[in-house]
Amino acid sequence: MTLAGAIEPRARRVAATLRFRATAGRTWIAGQLTPHPFHVTRPFRVEGDPAGMATLYLQSSSGGLYGDDDLSLAITAEAGAAAHVTTQASAVVHHARGGETRQRVTLEAGDGALLEFCPDPVILFSGARLRQSVRARVGAGARLILTDAALAHDPDGARAPFDRLLSDIAVTEASGRPLLIDRAEVSGADWATRTGGRPCVGTVVVAGGETAAVVAALRAALETDAAGETYAGVSGFAERGVAIARFLSADGAALTKALRAGWAAAREALTGAAAPARRK
Repeated sequence: MTLAGAIEPRARRVAATLRFRATAGRTWIAGQLTPHPFHVTRPFRVEGDPAGMATLYLQSSSGGLYGDDDLSLAITAEAGAAAHVTTQASAVVHHARGGETRQRVTLEAGDGALLEFCPDPVILFSGARLRQSVRARVGAGARLILTDAALAHDPDGARAPFDRLLSDIAVTEASGRPLLIDRAEVSGADWATRTGGRPCVGTVVVAGGETAAVVAALRAALETDAAGETYAGVSGFAERGVAIARFLSADGAALTKALRAGWAAAREALTGAAAPARRK
């Protein structure tokens, strides 16, 4: 074995799990496995949230996502539970150095559960190659909000592109019947052309509730951008109980604003209650 072969980096495969359970009208963590680089804060309540909802912030004890990282996260909200899971900040995806960064998320909302998974956008540094997937399964009467977003950035200021982004979102019923499948693949070299010069892309997926009301709420929230910082489209599939919003934003601040607007609109449409802001 050559020296180069001896020090060749191996994939860092890490799996984390979180399980939420409703007890006596409140949702608590019933199970947790969060090895490095995953870290979680203590769950807390936010005034104005749906009754008993637990909010949990995910953190990373690493300096970002690197080539050959292979991270998976499984989140389960058991029947009747209500949980909001977000991140403390955006995750930086570094140059892949010939590898590929993988990130997989599995979400399960049990019967009558409310699960919100709203991470901050990933930041694709020059040379980054990210393959990410979200698989969500919703039970009878469950409601789900998930967001996904990315933006491109060259820390050296030379506008060198990331390598490639591969994204895959799938939502199914508990039986496995597909409700929504959304796949995208784009190279960094094509990013500016594909996005019309807006370097930030976001998605909000909503399952459950009254689809027409969700679509109307998302459109109203995303059409209030009078400054033209965000270009958005919303589609609904009433026969499947799913709505999706896709948007392009001019910068990270506009992207964050659009993500929050989409989440808040979906929350209110699903629960009838306004969404209080989360501090980060």
